[in-house]
Amino acid sequence: MKKIITVVITVGLVSSALAQNTSTISTTYTDTSGKTITESVTTVNKTNHKKTSVKIGFKNKDKTAYFGIEPSFGFGWNRFADNGSIGVSHGNANLTLDKGPEFVFNILKGYVDIAPHHRLRLSTALGFDWNTYHFERNITLQKGQDSLSYAVDDTKHFSKNLLRSTYLSMPLTLNIRPVRNSDFTIAAGVEGGLLLGAKTKQISSEDGKVKVHGTFNLNPVRYGLFLGLGYQGIGLYAKYYLSDVFANGEGPKDFKTVSIGLSVGLF
Repeated sequence: MKKIITVVITVGLVSSALAQNTSTISTTYTDTSGKTITESVTTVNKTNHKKTSVKIGFKNKDKTAYFGIEPSFGFGWNRFADNGSIGVSHGNANLTLDKGPEFVFNILKGYVDIAPHHRLRLSTALGFDWNTYHFERNITLQKGQDSLSYAVDDTKHFSKNLLRSTYLSMPLTLNIRPVRNSDFTIAAGVEGGLLLGAKTKQISSEDGKVKVHGTFNLNPVRYGLFLGLGYQGIGLYAKYYLSDVFANGEGPKDFKTVSIGLSVGLF
């Protein structure tokens, strides 16, 4: 008797919650006795999905301590505080700011939990802090002087006139999570910094773009207070530097930098 065979192939692809690819092949045919038979073969293809993370470092077994590469950012606004008041006094009017952006970029981060469930954490970081001071008046800072010196030239019209400092910064904060099982964080602590360099940048129709690198009598070492509020890594921060903007005896006394801003991963 003539053998009649009918073959129907169905391939199903199902992705499981465990990231596995499952393929099923079913074959249906009729044998010589007229009986219909279905045979199925299922294969599972495992696919490894690696989670991408910017954290590169070392954690201890119970994950209560960490140190490694973990970039974090902050963008804020800084102003001068003259003798305890935001803004400048009449005697320092030539240093009045038009605007003052600040940018923070930390590369390394470390912490040690000192209470269960991450509710109390001592945290530190290492990175860079750029403070930019856009002057409102037409002043030109002089570098290499024994004290802060500048020339005032109202015949020039600057579309940009700024001083930018670069500090190597290291904060040390105590991070508190007051609500259990919540990522809401309060951070308070101190920050220190070492001056790496500074520059002025002026743009005018008369001279074009002029950049001058120097220290401009800025404080070589600075320190201040830090306060932050955050949730799931996004936060608000405020800093008040206890040290003067300019080196001791080389600039206005009791002349500080105050800044506020937004942060990603700073604490």
